[in-house]
Amino acid sequence: MAIQAAADEVLFFIPDLGGFTKFITETEIQHSQHIIKELLEILVDADTLGMKVSEFEGDAVLFYRKGAPPSLEQLVKQARKMYLDFHTLLKKFEYARVCQCGACAGTGGIALKMVAHFGSAGTMQVKNHLKFIGKDIIIAHRLLKNSVNLPEYLLVTQATLSRLVDAHSQLISFANGADAYDNLGTIEYHFKSLDGYRNEVKVERPSPAGIKNPRKMTQLTRTIDAPVERVYQRLIDLPGRMNWIEGATKVEMANNQPNHIGKTHRCVRGDEGIELMTTEVKISDTTMELWETDLKKMSACRYLLTRAPGGKADLAVELFVRDNPIVRMIFRVLMEKKLKKFFEKSIANLGELCERADS
Repeated sequence: MAIQAAADEVLFFIPDLGGFTKFITETEIQHSQHIIKELLEILVDADTLGMKVSEFEGDAVLFYRKGAPPSLEQLVKQARKMYLDFHTLLKKFEYARVCQCGACAGTGGIALKMVAHFGSAGTMQVKNHLKFIGKDIIIAHRLLKNSVNLPEYLLVTQATLSRLVDAHSQLISFANGADAYDNLGTIEYHFKSLDGYRNEVKVERPSPAGIKNPRKMTQLTRTIDAPVERVYQRLIDLPGRMNWIEGATKVEMANNQPNHIGKTHRCVRGDEGIELMTTEVKISDTTMELWETDLKKMSACRYLLTRAPGGKADLAVELFVRDNPIVRMIFRVLMEKKLKKFFEKSIANLGELCERADS
């Protein structure tokens, strides 16, 4: 139960992404942008306290709620909800990830901490944005830099707890802390590790979507004078296939999300174009492998890249069909010659593209 709040009193609740600066500065900005966007959106969607968003602050969301503060139990439930939704999204991203760039591979290093502070604040309207001013909003922001030696936690200020009835009886899972700040003095708080909720994150790996026991029908190879990683990034860049798929006039996709397991696309060439799904990726120290399967599960293509001496890449494009005698016969009679010619031209285009100095 909370004490009645004054008209200018407000709860500030700030989820902050730990490891964000390192993630942004050491990775590909285009890919890190879409990851951060999805993570911030999932935090907004996880609100259970009826809060509003004041602003997005790069690596954090400033939530606020006017009126009486929630109970400590409600604050803990809110933190748990955001933590679980946040890590569920990260786990789904991990399982579906195709890209091997620093941004996409580095999401496991992103952590979540949350600061809750209740106090007084004035407001001013700046264009269409409501800005808070006063000592308490400064306190809330300053507390994002503190001496808590945990990667993920909920921090609640003593000033907030003092406004809650029976809050101290619920602090058994919290530790005490305090930090001194210029012009603010010492701010006391209590913090709770969120790591105990990690086992509640339940995400199943995607079911295999490729062809069972596919039959290999033909193979084309080419050595490309470019690093394996560069060639692989070109392969998985679906919009970028316009630059090397022979005769492609457009690439159709349901959304603008980056390539991932389960992503479908259609490269249109004249009146032709089979809808394909990205179904599997395998990465080792020496190879990078990408599988795509048509939605009817009649055929599949494997792009297999192998590291070669001199920083080059050996590319093998292998075509598979369902292990059915009729399907194999149709492929041999009607499709093989045409597809080999198409892929020969396409991988030649790909090679030239990757070998450019500015690629």
